[in-house]
Amino acid sequence: MLKKLLKKILPSGFRQKMKESVLKRFEVINVTRPYNININKKGRFNGQVVVVTGGSGAIGRAICFRFASEGAKVYVCGRTESKLSAVINEIREAGGSAFPGIIDISNKDSIQHFFDTVIAESGKIDVLVTSAGGSAREKNNNIADQDPDIIKDVIDVNLIGTILCTKYAAKQMMTQNSGKIVTISSSIGTQGKAGYSEYAASKGAVIVFTKSLAMELGKYGINVNCVSPGIVQRDAINFSKLERIKQTNYMNDYGKPEDIANMVAFAASDEASFITGQNFIVDGGRSLGLKGD
Repeated sequence: MLKKLLKKILPSGFRQKMKESVLKRFEVINVTRPYNININKKGRFNGQVVVVTGGSGAIGRAICFRFASEGAKVYVCGRTESKLSAVINEIREAGGSAFPGIIDISNKDSIQHFFDTVIAESGKIDVLVTSAGGSAREKNNNIADQDPDIIKDVIDVNLIGTILCTKYAAKQMMTQNSGKIVTISSSIGTQGKAGYSEYAASKGAVIVFTKSLAMELGKYGINVNCVSPGIVQRDAINFSKLERIKQTNYMNDYGKPEDIANMVAFAASDEASFITGQNFIVDGGRSLGLKGD
């Protein structure tokens, strides 16, 4: 009925223009068809320059290996040359490309000097992963009894170091109009934990910093995301402790450094090109809610 009425009211030439206009709109809507998958047989990060702070730690080492295995030139960063050399030699023996980056992330001059050196040597920075950080470990304490110097050290390493490293990497990425930044927080930064207040505060701040930075850098084609590990087993462990760890999450398993590296690699890849400002929690579901009796 409506179709017949429109034929009477509208001239044929106008109807044809409407039809062409509608078809043109649908051509734009369907730009993703046919569906294409591009597979880089040389690795997703072939030819890219990747900087990983805290590269000699268990999680940082796994991240460095993951990027190197997919073709990246990796700067393994840390304060102790001997620890960095061990990781770099392992990567090179496996056929990867790795270089040392001596950097003290609690020292702004050290940070700036390092990034200036990377840019001078490589001409670009494609990916930054801020894996350096940590808690007070055996010096953890309730905040009322915590040493103010320890509070400052934890915040400097986890938050200030992350901010300054991203500052200098972002400046280079802005000139490139491209780049990926992946910060590392913690599930404690999302929920808190008694006896770890300064650590929780610094890691929680990293998550919000990541969101803010994503807002600033999106117009330059730069993605910024965060990965928050739960309990990750780093060293040798006995069976009974392993079973206790399994009981802390809903997967009845334990986290490995490779689990974190897998998530970081995804966040830094082109597969995540339309994802920014997000926090990916890798903890076997531990932070979902109460567990146990």
